[in-house]
Amino acid sequence: MKFSKSIVSCAIALALTHSVTAHAEAKSDNKPLSTSALSQVERVSGTSNELKLSQTSGSQGGNELASVQLGTSNLTDVTTVGDNNITEADQNGTGNVAIITTTGNNNNQVYSQDGESNGALTELTGDDNAIDIQQSGSGILGINNEAINVINGDQNTITVSQGSGGQWFYNLNMQGSQNEVSATQSGTWNEATLESVQGDMNQITLDQNGVYNQYKIVSLQGNENEIESSQSGNFNVISVETVIGDDNQVEIEQSEGDSNTVNVFEITGDNNELSIDQEGSTNTFASDLLVGNDNEVMTEQRGDENKVQADVVGDNNEFTAMQIGNGNEMYLGVAGENNEFSATQVGDANIAHVANFNGSDNDVDVTQTGDENEVVVQSSYPDVSLASNDNAVDISQSGTGNGVVVTMSSVFDSSSNQVDIAQSGEFNAIDLMLEGSRNMLDITQNGSNNFVMGMGSEAFIINGDDNAFTVSQIGDGNLVQGGITGSGQNITVTQVGDNNVATITQQ
Repeated sequence: MKFSKSIVSCAIALALTHSVTAHAEAKSDNKPLSTSALSQVERVSGTSNELKLSQTSGSQGGNELASVQLGTSNLTDVTTVGDNNITEADQNGTGNVAIITTTGNNNNQVYSQDGESNGALTELTGDDNAIDIQQSGSGILGINNEAINVINGDQNTITVSQGSGGQWFYNLNMQGSQNEVSATQSGTWNEATLESVQGDMNQITLDQNGVYNQYKIVSLQGNENEIESSQSGNFNVISVETVIGDDNQVEIEQSEGDSNTVNVFEITGDNNELSIDQEGSTNTFASDLLVGNDNEVMTEQRGDENKVQADVVGDNNEFTAMQIGNGNEMYLGVAGENNEFSATQVGDANIAHVANFNGSDNDVDVTQTGDENEVVVQSSYPDVSLASNDNAVDISQSGTGNGVVVTMSSVFDSSSNQVDIAQSGEFNAIDLMLEGSRNMLDITQNGSNNFVMGMGSEAFIINGDDNAFTVSQIGDGNLVQGGITGSGQNITVTQVGDNNVATITQQ
């Protein structure tokens, strides 16, 4: 028999490529490559049953087709041209293939495969079509069913349901607007890939339930697109490689599992929203670069030893991060103006680091509740030549043994900044270096054995003119030491308690 290689060979080659790529990135190296009948279609020398059908609708209305195939290595090859056609195909067995080519509008097609190593290839050109693909069956060692979609048109609805684990789903190329793609995978070792999405106002939803599942968005280009991803289980991975455009929404949820990972490599554009929600321990969210203006990033992690890392370049962006648990880490790299960054950590031994932010009118708020937490705010690290002006930094720590490090420039002046630090507990520490004029610093420590000092256990440094420095310590054994250089300084030190020492040098 003969196959339409112009469609199949190209799609299969791409599918195999992404199977290999996703396989290499898997948490487990033991998942085999796809061996569905679709991936081996050119090697099937004889099928038990073969159905090839071409439908062309006329002016009087569409056609209706219902087919059922039982057994092994069956082929359903349906080509539909025209509008308002209805096609239903059911395959039950092993190694079956469904090849669906649709050109037209308002067509309704349902394909069901029950068994192992089945494959479904859909190529759709047109508008307002509805395609439903259902695959189920339990494969051996992760070998199971495969579905590939190639979509060109507007307002189409694609639904893919795969169960029992070891499934592959590829949306190789979608060009058009207002399309809806929904995919559900359950079990172990499932893979889903969006190779390319080009267009506006598309909605893509993926739900994976199990362990060692992977979801990759290779490229999204356009405006007002919505992507929702949900994974439940352990050792799952979601990767977003490239998003280019404005007003896009990416929502990712990983729940009820440990050791899950979200990687966002690049988002470029304005008014985009990225939301990350992870529940469990040792989860990771990492973003290489977010470029643009008026973007919003929200991440929430509940559990222990979770990590957040993000770099943001642009203006009027908003980044909100929350971590609830112990031993969590958070890093934000910032460059731009009028950005807002809010970080909240609840638990013990957490670390929040805001670094390398240069620009004006940025707002940085960090709140930590628990013991032995650490906050580091460095506008000039690792590049000491960066200057930051008119920024507001607000740090609040509640607990025992907390530490704060604030560094603003060591080469050029950083002026008109406001830094507020409040610590409640025992054995709190502040490490401070600020160079510039018209800065306002307000430090409040409530607890025992508090002290204020500069970098490297030396005296703190405030260098510039017309700065206002206020320190209030309530507790026992407090210490204030430092060196202030410049004219027109306003210094206020209040200590309430026993064994307090204040040493301030002005030059």
